[in-house]
Amino acid sequence: MSMWSARSRRRVVTFVVGFLVLLVIVGQRVRSVVHRTRDVPLSPLVARTRVGSDYLQRHAVTTGVNLSGEMDDMGEFARPDFDPDDVHPEVRRFYERTADYDIAYRVRWHRGFRGGAALAARLTSRIEQLNLPGPWQSSSETLTSELVAIDPDDDPRDGARAWIRTDETGTAVFVAIYASHVRDEIRYVNIAVPLPWSNLSTVLHVRTLDASDGNERGNGDAIENGNAGIELTTETETGDEGLYLRMPFGAVSLPMDQRFRVVPDGDGIHAEHEMWVFGRQFLTIEYDADR
Repeated sequence: MSMWSARSRRRVVTFVVGFLVLLVIVGQRVRSVVHRTRDVPLSPLVARTRVGSDYLQRHAVTTGVNLSGEMDDMGEFARPDFDPDDVHPEVRRFYERTADYDIAYRVRWHRGFRGGAALAARLTSRIEQLNLPGPWQSSSETLTSELVAIDPDDDPRDGARAWIRTDETGTAVFVAIYASHVRDEIRYVNIAVPLPWSNLSTVLHVRTLDASDGNERGNGDAIENGNAGIELTTETETGDEGLYLRMPFGAVSLPMDQRFRVVPDGDGIHAEHEMWVFGRQFLTIEYDADR
């Protein structure tokens, strides 16, 4: 007499077939994501273990030339639906003369993510990267900025430069490699955050904001010349925008989004940086930068 009844055999066959179908679906999804990310020009720069404020020197990727801004000229991002001349002079100046500003920031971890953030803070403080205070630590800090050119042989993206932000003790908070690239006549902001043996890359679409209320208005007559803020976001579908994890075997697209909104504030700017995972907001960082 068989140890397996006909019903048991059917259940096993159904399970195996269902599992194989799931593998095929997941495999197709992974291939689709990998195929897409292969086409996005991401930074090759990674860290070995610790990142830290001396990352450039330890990895020998800098030309040693100090730069003024996160970008050289916002005019390079001009397109029919984005006119850099609509952007408020103080906001544009911040992007082009970033090193002239003192920056203070405040961190808010959203409910449901605070426990994980507290654990992550222990790791990020050790590697000195994405080194944000945990939810029960002081959330107000002051940053010092340094911007340095990256050797094109080490990172071929357009205008690659490191923006190193350190706290009052000289400990690195953010070490990010800023650059840009063009796809279908759209220039994107392209940022890489080196991590141990990998990097977290973000590709952002640039558009204008009404400086008075922070609502995007696109371009055109709705915004008075020189009175707009700016938004950099992954929440559009024009092509390459998104967050990617680059690893030794390739890059994958992450189920995350982020948005920066920057408006003028006296002789400086106010910015909000928001992040989501699987559609849930988990982090908000506010920045105030003064000359």
